[in-house]
Amino acid sequence: MSGWEFLGDPALVQFLAGGLGITLLVAAGAIVGSSVIGALLALLRLSAWRILRLPATAYVEIVRGLPSFLVIVYVFFAAGRLDLGLSVPVSVMLSLSLYGAAVSAEIIRAGILSIERGQWEAARALGLRPAQCLAYVVMPQAARRMAPALASQFITLTKSTAYGTAIGLNELLQRGVIIYSRYFNPAEVLCVVALAYLVLCSTLSALVARAESAPQRRVLAAGHAVNRTDYE
Repeated sequence: MSGWEFLGDPALVQFLAGGLGITLLVAAGAIVGSSVIGALLALLRLSAWRILRLPATAYVEIVRGLPSFLVIVYVFFAAGRLDLGLSVPVSVMLSLSLYGAAVSAEIIRAGILSIERGQWEAARALGLRPAQCLAYVVMPQAARRMAPALASQFITLTKSTAYGTAIGLNELLQRGVIIYSRYFNPAEVLCVVALAYLVLCSTLSALVARAESAPQRRVLAAGHAVNRTDYE
């Protein structure tokens, strides 16, 4: 077998597709995990209590200064030494969640701080509690401003799953390496792998862009409905 003939072998195509499935699973877990932990860290960094703010700040500054590859390897060996019994996919998912949370925290914090203070004051004047101000007034506006940076971060996390091959993650890239190591066609196999990553990341970017524009579409639809009512 040589060149592109591997694409005609259903077993090899299924083998690559299985690797893509693992990449998707690990990436999805890392995106959700980093978003949740990042939001918590962002709120802690905005806290008026130093006992909450300082540890969160230290975590964000330290972890952001480390390569994601180092975090993956460190968490894997640390989990093994502590006998936590984590599988390789879970270990990579946890590593990228912890790493991505530090970056997401800064994006979310910057988004919240970008909202004018007058928005807070207006919400408070309406009788909303601070948590309600954040949830119903500030975050919906901040989310649109954060969306492009978060999309870029999610794409980076998705591509970073490839670093998991260092600890034995049998994902898309690793399976591509296995195929071309056997059939000596690295250019063709890696081209297919690259195309799969491109489609995956482009789809993720499009989904985030669609989610970003959804509130604006709802507002426009509501405005059109009001205009129609005025003329009826």
